[in-house]
Amino acid sequence: LTHKEGHHRGGKLYKGYISEWVGNFWENWMGFFHGNVPFLFSTSHIFLHHRLNAGKGDPFYQWDFDRSSWSDFMLYLHRSTFGYMTGWESIRIFRRMAPTNKTMAANCQQLTRGFVWFWVLAPALFTAALLAAGCSAWSTARFMALFYLEPFLAMSFFLAFINFSLHGFVEFTPDMKHIPSVNSTCIVDGPDDYFGEDDHMTHHYHTAVSHRDLQAHQQTQKELWKKERASVFKNIAIPELSLFMMLKWWRFIAERHFVDCSGSLSVDQIAALLQERAQRKEMSYEHYEFEYLPRLWDKADSLVSDGTCVSVDQALKFLAHSNVLVDEGSTKTD
Repeated sequence: LTHKEGHHRGGKLYKGYISEWVGNFWENWMGFFHGNVPFLFSTSHIFLHHRLNAGKGDPFYQWDFDRSSWSDFMLYLHRSTFGYMTGWESIRIFRRMAPTNKTMAANCQQLTRGFVWFWVLAPALFTAALLAAGCSAWSTARFMALFYLEPFLAMSFFLAFINFSLHGFVEFTPDMKHIPSVNSTCIVDGPDDYFGEDDHMTHHYHTAVSHRDLQAHQQTQKELWKKERASVFKNIAIPELSLFMMLKWWRFIAERHFVDCSGSLSVDQIAALLQERAQRKEMSYEHYEFEYLPRLWDKADSLVSDGTCVSVDQALKFLAHSNVLVDEGSTKTD
């Protein structure tokens, strides 16, 4: 529900007084106790993760990791927890874009307000209330750890874990552009799909399609899936797919769950394809963190200056899904 509300910012999922006076109840009110910084989904999830389609520059970016590696996952968990889930990295990006983009300025103000409430005001109020009610300092600390900090850490782990399968596979076109039907996963006939999140491919690239119209839309995509050997799976939950990837059960996934729309691949070929796509990286973690990101904004500015893009926002989207390095403007895959 928090995710669904984020896609209907300002309480637009609801009607009447709930929309006007309560707004996004799960995202901005109950979120304090299930690990969500207020306005995180309405701002960062929509205007960074979706705008960049999980590509470079997204605080939730993961294609510099092996999505079948436990050690890489732990490193990714560090990025997603302290960068994305806290709201800090998103605020930094919004602040950088704010002078020339009113929407990003509004996002910066909104998420900063949520950040201050989640990390400063709410903990201070809860702590003061517990102490005033006669709780000991130790009991208060335990309450805050178990009922405030622990849900945040649990939600951080959960979202990082499922993202390893939602965007777990990578393939490029001959001119080094991402293939959307590969880098976002689609699950059909999944056991726990309520609002269409299992079809993450449609969720990212056909955002106007309602979950009620998914089956009809998927029928229109089958020729594309066949041509690109898309990341389509059946009869599996998102966390299960993440787990099986981390366990490297490629043949099991190929036999039981992969949907080969072409009908031309053997089980061994599917298993090899899945392993290759899951372990492919755009670049190394070290290159992304210490060379690419520090120079990203300069590269975006240069693309605007030379007329390739009309705005920094457009330049960031171009770089996100073009495997272009910021040093020489060259293309490269590891």
